[in-house]
Amino acid sequence: MKGLAFRKLNRSSSHRNHLLRNLVTSLLAHERIVTTVAKAKEAARQAEKIITLGKRGTPTALSSAQSYLFATGESMPRLAAMAKRYAERPGGYTRIHLMGHRKGDHAPRAILELVDNPTDVKLDMTARAMARETDIMLRRAQRNVSLVELHTLLAAQPNVPLERDERFAPLTRRNIAKLVRYRGDAARTELAEKAAQYLEQLRAAENVEGRWRDDTARWDAMELSRPSRGRILTRPKVGQRLYAGQLSPEQAARVGERAEVAQPIRTRQGHVSPTRIVTASKPSVVRLSKGVFAKRYVRKTRAVPARALP
Repeated sequence: MKGLAFRKLNRSSSHRNHLLRNLVTSLLAHERIVTTVAKAKEAARQAEKIITLGKRGTPTALSSAQSYLFATGESMPRLAAMAKRYAERPGGYTRIHLMGHRKGDHAPRAILELVDNPTDVKLDMTARAMARETDIMLRRAQRNVSLVELHTLLAAQPNVPLERDERFAPLTRRNIAKLVRYRGDAARTELAEKAAQYLEQLRAAENVEGRWRDDTARWDAMELSRPSRGRILTRPKVGQRLYAGQLSPEQAARVGERAEVAQPIRTRQGHVSPTRIVTASKPSVVRLSKGVFAKRYVRKTRAVPARALP
């Protein structure tokens, strides 16, 4: 079953080998390529083997790598640089990111990249997650901090590594741990700097455009020009647009809050409490695109009587 999807393309073995050699050569030259998922998986396997030959460094290994790669004048120096970069890493030199579907034949695309490259996609996305979570944390604390304080806030705490910082979500901490495992303090510093930069961009975009809200001025103008539009028309929006399924910063900051609501609730002992404690959760249905909705998995939170709390 290995590479079965790639072998179904009715290519001859020589064509397939030349295609993979070309992909691996381009990956070493540019450190990132965009191709289909099947090709990315096969090219990743071959790239791992070629980099291992480069790390081995014997004349036989280098001769085998040179016979596989194209444009050896440029590829072999790049292979030597990769062998030096991954000298302490036992394996796992490539990473695959899914990238939607290709326009036309709708083939699934993927980004195949070498790890620890100067424009690492995983490091960039982890820094963005750190910035969003810090923004939500500041909104919960209702704090407005300066740019200098933002850099200090995202820096690692004394005696606490960045990958063990409880201020970030467990998935974010797991991704940080993967990035700093072989790169150490250099990756921690780069993550903190990029996260602070993205947090500044979030704050600046909100100050300039404002949050995603109804454009009341435009709506009033439309009602004056054509008052019989009806109530089913989607109101025009203005401000910073949210991604599909994304919560606004105000909504995300309220998730997990506990508030006392004046609604009776019957306890297990049969008593009736006049108020209950309700935990704010994410909405159960999110809008993916125009007319397309999806159900979000929400952990059920049971309301408890207010007097039962300590």
